[in-house]
Amino acid sequence: MSFYKLKDYDSLAVMDSKMLQIMIEDFVMKKKSEGLSSNGIKNHLSPLELFCDANGLEIKWKKINRLLPEVGKRTGGKPYTTEHIALMLEFERVMRNKAIIHFLAATGVRVGAIQDIKLKHVIDFKEDCKMVTVYADTKDEYVTFLTPEASMILDIYLEKRKNDREYLNPESPLFRTTYQFGTAKAVAMKKTSVCGVINRGLERTGLRVTNTSKRYDIQIDHGFRKRWNTIVKNTDGMKIILAEKMMGHAITIPLDDTYNVPVFEKLFQEYKKAISELTIDESERLRIKNEQQQKKITELEVKNARIEKLERRMRVIEKSKER
Repeated sequence: MSFYKLKDYDSLAVMDSKMLQIMIEDFVMKKKSEGLSSNGIKNHLSPLELFCDANGLEIKWKKINRLLPEVGKRTGGKPYTTEHIALMLEFERVMRNKAIIHFLAATGVRVGAIQDIKLKHVIDFKEDCKMVTVYADTKDEYVTFLTPEASMILDIYLEKRKNDREYLNPESPLFRTTYQFGTAKAVAMKKTSVCGVINRGLERTGLRVTNTSKRYDIQIDHGFRKRWNTIVKNTDGMKIILAEKMMGHAITIPLDDTYNVPVFEKLFQEYKKAISELTIDESERLRIKNEQQQKKITELEVKNARIEKLERRMRVIEKSKER
């Protein structure tokens, strides 16, 4: 109504349908030229369509719908890259925020899951990694892991809280809100607070760039998860069904439908395959890759030595037969 400066709805109700048709088409074309999306224009038209139907105004809505802009490709579907995250960490000065960024990058958990994670849900596991229970004691419970790099940063953050005289216990929130005194009651960070940490980090680095539709290519609360999913599922030899399990997707492992130690081990063996690519620091990533390469070389040498030993025994046996 404000577009044509109409006084009230009665003015629309008594209007000639052909005239109203032209006015609606002009409105759509105007909004289209302003760059408003198809869904945005539909939000304006929906109540008008209901009004016209209720008042017997015959409008050719199919014709109007053909004037709407094409539905663009869905935005926000890209993951953060390792370089993006490294830059965020470079500009970040608060240890808690560094720990959050590493935690999201290493686990791929949904941002909203963080507020329910307590210290008792994060335990030391193997090879300097930690195991994290997400959505504990619910039907959606699952486990994932932290890389050695992320585990170390988390330990530093928790040690800082101890130094600030906070009493840490199993029920303490893994990430607490900003505090002036460590002795104050620890309050778990909510999803909005975690998103705020990420958004400020992106703004400091200049990474919060929009596309032509003025929408972000990477979702604040999903970019880390998409990165984790992309890296893990593209890792050589990765068992996708177990990768899905570590993302909390409803997948039944063909061994046992409940979690137990053997399943933890199987999940960790798969997670290990992706540790180097999930790691953010380039030098640490190279160190891990070198260790993995050296391990393969050592295993190959041991295998070759075993084969040579068997061959020598076979030669001895053959010679003894000749006698």
